Amino acid sequence: MTGLLQRTVDRLRGGRYEASLPYPQPVVIFGTGGSGTRVLQVLTDHSGYYLGTNLNRAGDALDIGHFMRRWLDKYLGKTDWIATMARGSDKSVFGYPLAMAEDFAMTLEDHREALDDPEARWGWKAPRTILIFPFVHELFAGMRAIHLVRDGRDMAYSRNQQQMRRHAPQLLDQSQNEQPEHLRSIAFWARVNLAAANYGETKLGDNYMRMRYEDVCSDPGTAVVQLLDFVDSPASRESMREVAAEKIRPSTSIGRWREHDRGEIEALEDIGGEALRKFGYA
Repeated sequence: MTGLLQRTVDRLRGGRYEASLPYPQPVVIFGTGGSGTRVLQVLTDHSGYYLGTNLNRAGDALDIGHFMRRWLDKYLGKTDWIATMARGSDKSVFGYPLAMAEDFAMTLEDHREALDDPEARWGWKAPRTILIFPFVHELFAGMRAIHLVRDGRDMAYSRNQQQMRRHAPQLLDQSQNEQPEHLRSIAFWARVNLAAANYGETKLGDNYMRMRYEDVCSDPGTAVVQLLDFVDSPASRESMREVAAEKIRPSTSIGRWREHDRGEIEALEDIGGEALRKFGYA
């Protein structure tokens, strides 16, 4: 452990919540599970950012994923930040268990272990970071957050429901949790994405960017320039347009919700209507 990190951990152990972590401000990519964050991880990695070496096939940072498995339930229960922000609250500080911050500091040391230059541009992609968004921001006030959303009606019929199944019991009310899976899915999608959008827009301002998966796939060249500008990457825009054209392939599942019964879709739109309108899907 570096001396600076050790001093930070000591401050955290001493109950000093204001302690920030001794690293450059990161770029963090997140979204609800199945949103397609892999496409942004590929582009950000090619733009010159270090996003870790201990990754799964989807480009998720595994050290940070393991950290979240240890702390997510406790953090969500302690802060109730998602319900608070989904209601449109202007609350700005939610706090966190001090041991969680200490664990996170050590986790980031592992995540950054292969980084030769400690001042290099860096960050991570881990979709479930959306569930600890205020925690990360309280430790990295200058972070840049990239929030990817995908049409909640498509998400409702995705095979990837792991995030929803794991956390919906804690984040949705009893009546929502008793609904069929596709209705629970869009309720979870709406609740979490609205909370993250409210927090990002009001607390991070220009350091928060939201993108739609469908827009990235339909116009990769424009999307990659938006991404590069946001993260302040020196990478050539022209060469990165070529990377985007090569690497991004639209999923054949875009628009799959249209294959389902109209009555089902009306039920989805009734539950997720506010979020579908906010994110431009209705």
